[in-house]
Amino acid sequence: MIVSVADYAGFCFGVKRAVEKVEELIDNGEKAYMLGPLIHNSQVIERFKKAGINVADLEDIKEGNVIIRTHGVEPSLIAQLNSLNLNIIDCTCPNVKRVHKAVQNFSDKGYFTIIIGEHNHPEVEGIRGWCGKDVKIIENVEEAKNFYTNKKVGIVVQTTQTEENVEKIMEILGKRLDIASFENTRCAATQQRQKAASELAKKVDIMLVVGDKQSANTKNLVKVCQKAGARVYHIQTAADIRKDWFTAADKVGITAGASTPDWIIKEVIFRMDELNKELNNQENQNELAKQEEGEAVNYDNTFTDLKEGDIVEGTVVKVDNNEVLVNIGYKSDGIIPVSELSNSAFESAEDVVKVGDKIKALVLKLEDNEGNIILSKKKADEVIGWDELEEIYNNQGEVEGTVTEVVKGGVLVDVKGVKGFIPASHLDLRYVPDLNAFLGQKLNLNIIELDRNKNRLVLSHKHVLEKERDALREETWANIQEGQVIKGVVKRLTDFGAFVDIGGVDGLIHISDLSWQRVNHPSDIVKEGQEVEVVVLKVDKDRQRISLGLKQALSDPWEDIEKKYKVGSVIEGRIAKLVNFGAFVEVEPGVEGLVHISQISNQHVNKPEDVLKEGDIVKVKILEIDPEKKRMSLSIKEAENELNKEESKQSFEKPKDNGITGITIGEMVGDIFENKKE
Repeated sequence: MIVSVADYAGFCFGVKRAVEKVEELIDNGEKAYMLGPLIHNSQVIERFKKAGINVADLEDIKEGNVIIRTHGVEPSLIAQLNSLNLNIIDCTCPNVKRVHKAVQNFSDKGYFTIIIGEHNHPEVEGIRGWCGKDVKIIENVEEAKNFYTNKKVGIVVQTTQTEENVEKIMEILGKRLDIASFENTRCAATQQRQKAASELAKKVDIMLVVGDKQSANTKNLVKVCQKAGARVYHIQTAADIRKDWFTAADKVGITAGASTPDWIIKEVIFRMDELNKELNNQENQNELAKQEEGEAVNYDNTFTDLKEGDIVEGTVVKVDNNEVLVNIGYKSDGIIPVSELSNSAFESAEDVVKVGDKIKALVLKLEDNEGNIILSKKKADEVIGWDELEEIYNNQGEVEGTVTEVVKGGVLVDVKGVKGFIPASHLDLRYVPDLNAFLGQKLNLNIIELDRNKNRLVLSHKHVLEKERDALREETWANIQEGQVIKGVVKRLTDFGAFVDIGGVDGLIHISDLSWQRVNHPSDIVKEGQEVEVVVLKVDKDRQRISLGLKQALSDPWEDIEKKYKVGSVIEGRIAKLVNFGAFVEVEPGVEGLVHISQISNQHVNKPEDVLKEGDIVKVKILEIDPEKKRMSLSIKEAENELNKEESKQSFEKPKDNGITGITIGEMVGDIFENKKE
């Protein structure tokens, strides 16, 4: 008897996560109650009860921890738990939460919601609680035929439904209803499990499906295996197995529901090993007798039983430019053509593998024209990669990928040997004009769409950046304080100021806080992308607003102003601005004084612009300085008067050059007469 175990048998991610949470409570000695069985497995629930974790009704719970089962609950119950100040341990499966979000979105849009699922199942009842009043549960084809509404419809699926049931129901609903949105919310783990079980059931005579009788996903596994043609027995534990089900010649497959723990599966496998030994004992004795009688032994049976599509592990024994030779423990070595080595570009086969490397490869052909086994490393990488990616997708985790090519609408990436696509809108937080800048880059990514059957993998770098930004925002809001000096990057300029990123949070530098000098536009002081050091002026966490100051991080030019300038002195300045009542004169960056219109000239001035223009350099006399109010009164006419007085004084003190040489008139007349005589 040959016994095989299907892939993906046993705990799914959601169940494993939930059980681990409860086991952690047990390990910590904490008391807790379950609102209904955590999972549909009576053996696990019984173990919890023995550890002090009991199923209880809400009215019986007065304090402590309350556990929400993997199937989820309606929002009204969560609100009730919060009002009772109970510590909630939410074990709702993440895939079920996605369904909650989907139906809530349908209700917000005014759609009539249809849930394809089992009546009275706790998961379906929980989903129903997140819908509006217009909701219908459809379990089978007959119910689909008997339902109609003229409203727009949104459809979701119970996570453990079979693909066949969903397709049949959707075929009917698609002809009768106005379907605005259909979200196939069957979880990936369910799809993997059912597909693997179906494939195994086609190859065996008998399928043992291990799981609780109340488990929906286990009952659906039974249906899938029956449809594949196997004789199916639904068992809960190894004790249910009967020897008379089997013969020594049977091929037996084993699969298990998502709520079945490993220890129960191992007990079933152990029991089947025992039965196998009993049933095969006589057959082995007969084989031995044949060998003793001299009959030929089939040595092919001593080698691993291979078939096309299998993934095998082997050791690289030879590498050249055309192929790689791999010892896989078979009667002949396997050959990997160089074209089947990797999806990533490489110059030499030795860039991918080296002699002695342990690798996995997929069997393409058991025998080519020359009798060789042909293998593919890149296809094995894809299969293994898809398995890992599906696990990451179910865990809502991150994966690293390398950008390999720019295509229409985005880029292609190599992710664990699988080719994925990143839309341009998901490459960065901002628009990227040239996608070639990402070529060769390794990016952390979230999976936003995964369909293994369609070989479709869509990823987002933007989501990762958003999570990083949100985490940075939380840290910034937790630590930011008024008066703090921090660094930031200018993100956006407006007429009234500059927005600065100070750690995932944008703060505003008002135009009046950009510089101590007069600013016409923020672009006069800062540029987008510039790193600046700013002072936190005000924090309003309720309104999520932060006011910043750039000039406050610089020394105030008004400090010690009276030491630099004295009342009565005449200095030089630049006309910064003209107003109806006078002119503002900048005497140094950040320090301006006012020349009142009456102090512009000794002559009457109707408007300052009649005699002055912005940018003029003028002499002014300081009439008054008020450091506290940061005001300075200046006078152009007084400065001119001071200058005129200085010039007059200098003219009075200097001897005038009027042609007098010190010669007397008599001497001059005498000279004249002497000249005449001559």
